[in-house]
Amino acid sequence: MTEQDRNAAGTPPTHEKRFAEACKTTHFQSHHMAKGPESGYLAWDVRHVRDGVKVTIDGPFITEEEARVSADLLRGTFRGARAYQGVYDRIWNYDPKREQLQLDQARMSRSLLAIRLGVTATTNSAQGTTE
Repeated sequence: MTEQDRNAAGTPPTHEKRFAEACKTTHFQSHHMAKGPESGYLAWDVRHVRDGVKVTIDGPFITEEEARVSADLLRGTFRGARAYQGVYDRIWNYDPKREQLQLDQARMSRSLLAIRLGVTATTNSAQGTTE
Protein backbone atom coordinates (compact mmCIF):
# COMPACT_ATOMS: atom_id res chain seq x y z
CA MET A 1 0.00 0.00 0.00
CA THR A 2 1.46 3.37 -0.98
CA GLU A 3 1.38 6.59 1.02
CA GLN A 4 -1.27 7.89 -1.37
CA ASP A 5 -3.56 5.08 -0.21
CA ARG A 6 -3.35 6.26 3.38
CA ASN A 7 -5.21 9.18 4.86
CA ALA A 8 -3.68 11.95 6.99
CA ALA A 9 -3.76 9.84 10.17
CA GLY A 10 -1.68 7.11 8.51
CA THR A 11 -4.42 4.48 8.61
CA PRO A 12 -5.36 2.41 5.57
CA PRO A 13 -8.55 3.36 3.70
CA THR A 14 -11.78 1.80 4.96
CA HIS A 15 -13.72 -0.87 3.09
CA GLU A 16 -16.26 1.80 2.16
CA LYS A 17 -13.63 4.11 0.63
CA ARG A 18 -12.02 1.25 -1.27
CA PHE A 19 -15.44 0.18 -2.55
CA ALA A 20 -16.34 3.74 -3.60
CA GLU A 21 -13.11 3.96 -5.60
CA ALA A 22 -13.80 0.58 -7.27
CA CYS A 23 -17.31 1.69 -8.26
CA LYS A 24 -15.79 4.29 -10.59
CA THR A 25 -15.09 1.44 -13.01
CA THR A 26 -18.14 0.25 -14.93
CA HIS A 27 -16.66 -2.25 -17.40
CA PHE A 28 -14.37 -5.23 -17.24
CA GLN A 29 -10.71 -4.53 -17.85
CA SER A 30 -9.54 -5.60 -21.31
CA HIS A 31 -6.96 -8.34 -21.48
CA HIS A 32 -4.66 -8.59 -24.47
CA MET A 33 -4.29 -12.17 -25.53
CA ALA A 34 -2.26 -13.72 -28.36
CA LYS A 35 -5.28 -13.23 -30.65
CA GLY A 36 -4.94 -9.45 -30.49
CA PRO A 37 -6.10 -6.47 -28.48
CA GLU A 38 -9.57 -6.54 -26.94
CA SER A 39 -9.69 -10.33 -27.39
CA GLY A 40 -10.35 -10.96 -23.71
CA TYR A 41 -11.35 -9.38 -20.42
CA LEU A 42 -10.68 -9.87 -16.73
CA ALA A 43 -13.29 -10.67 -14.09
CA TRP A 44 -12.71 -11.28 -10.38
CA ASP A 45 -14.31 -13.59 -7.86
CA VAL A 46 -13.77 -14.71 -4.27
CA ARG A 47 -12.79 -18.31 -3.61
CA HIS A 48 -12.22 -20.45 -0.57
CA VAL A 49 -10.35 -23.75 -0.43
CA ARG A 50 -12.61 -26.55 0.79
CA ASP A 51 -11.35 -30.15 0.83
CA GLY A 52 -8.46 -29.16 -1.44
CA VAL A 53 -10.70 -27.57 -4.09
CA LYS A 54 -11.13 -23.84 -4.72
CA VAL A 55 -14.84 -23.05 -4.41
CA THR A 56 -16.27 -19.74 -5.63
CA ILE A 57 -18.15 -18.09 -2.78
CA ASP A 58 -18.78 -14.59 -4.20
CA GLY A 59 -18.63 -12.74 -7.47
CA PRO A 60 -18.05 -12.14 -10.28
CA PHE A 61 -16.74 -8.62 -9.75
CA ILE A 62 -15.67 -5.95 -12.22
CA THR A 63 -12.56 -4.87 -10.30
CA GLU A 64 -9.95 -6.54 -8.15
CA GLU A 65 -10.62 -4.10 -5.30
CA GLU A 66 -14.28 -5.13 -5.08
CA ALA A 67 -13.23 -8.77 -4.84
CA ARG A 68 -10.63 -7.95 -2.18
CA VAL A 69 -13.16 -6.02 -0.08
CA SER A 70 -15.59 -8.93 -0.35
CA ALA A 71 -12.86 -11.42 0.60
CA ASP A 72 -11.94 -9.26 3.63
CA LEU A 73 -15.55 -9.28 4.79
CA LEU A 74 -16.00 -13.02 4.17
CA ARG A 75 -12.86 -14.06 6.06
CA GLY A 76 -14.87 -14.11 9.28
CA THR A 77 -16.82 -17.07 7.90
CA PHE A 78 -14.40 -18.43 5.29
CA ARG A 79 -10.93 -18.09 6.78
CA GLY A 80 -9.03 -18.55 3.53
CA ALA A 81 -11.23 -16.33 1.31
CA ARG A 82 -9.15 -14.64 -1.41
CA ALA A 83 -9.74 -12.68 -4.60
CA TYR A 84 -8.94 -14.54 -7.82
CA GLN A 85 -8.67 -13.28 -11.38
CA GLY A 86 -10.40 -14.96 -14.30
CA VAL A 87 -9.51 -14.32 -17.95
CA TYR A 88 -12.39 -14.63 -20.41
CA ASP A 89 -11.74 -15.08 -24.13
CA ARG A 90 -13.94 -13.09 -26.51
CA ILE A 91 -12.72 -14.90 -29.61
CA TRP A 92 -13.03 -18.60 -28.78
CA ASN A 93 -16.68 -19.67 -28.57
CA TYR A 94 -17.87 -16.04 -28.47
CA ASP A 95 -21.37 -15.48 -27.12
CA PRO A 96 -22.42 -11.84 -26.56
CA LYS A 97 -25.32 -12.97 -24.35
CA ARG A 98 -22.93 -14.80 -22.02
CA GLU A 99 -20.67 -11.75 -21.85
CA GLN A 100 -23.65 -9.52 -21.05
CA LEU A 101 -24.78 -12.00 -18.39
CA GLN A 102 -21.31 -11.89 -16.82
CA LEU A 103 -21.48 -8.08 -16.65
CA ASP A 104 -25.02 -8.15 -15.22
CA GLN A 105 -23.94 -10.64 -12.56
CA ALA A 106 -20.95 -8.44 -11.68
CA ARG A 107 -23.25 -5.46 -11.26
CA MET A 108 -25.50 -7.53 -9.01
CA SER A 109 -22.49 -8.66 -6.96
CA ARG A 110 -21.51 -4.99 -6.63
CA SER A 111 -24.99 -4.11 -5.39
CA LEU A 112 -24.98 -6.94 -2.85
CA LEU A 113 -21.53 -5.89 -1.62
CA ALA A 114 -22.85 -2.33 -1.21
CA ILE A 115 -25.68 -3.68 0.94
CA ARG A 116 -23.21 -5.63 3.11
CA LEU A 117 -21.16 -2.44 3.54
CA GLY A 118 -24.23 -0.29 4.16
CA VAL A 119 -23.41 2.12 1.33
CA THR A 120 -24.85 2.97 -2.08
CA ALA A 121 -23.29 1.42 -5.18
CA THR A 122 -22.73 3.98 -7.91
CA THR A 123 -22.98 1.58 -10.84
CA ASN A 124 -24.37 3.09 -14.02
CA SER A 125 -26.85 0.44 -15.19
CA ALA A 126 -27.57 2.25 -18.45
CA GLN A 127 -24.26 1.12 -19.94
CA GLY A 128 -24.82 -2.36 -21.24
CA THR A 129 -21.66 -3.55 -22.96
CA THR A 130 -18.25 -4.65 -21.75
CA GLU A 131 -15.14 -2.90 -22.92
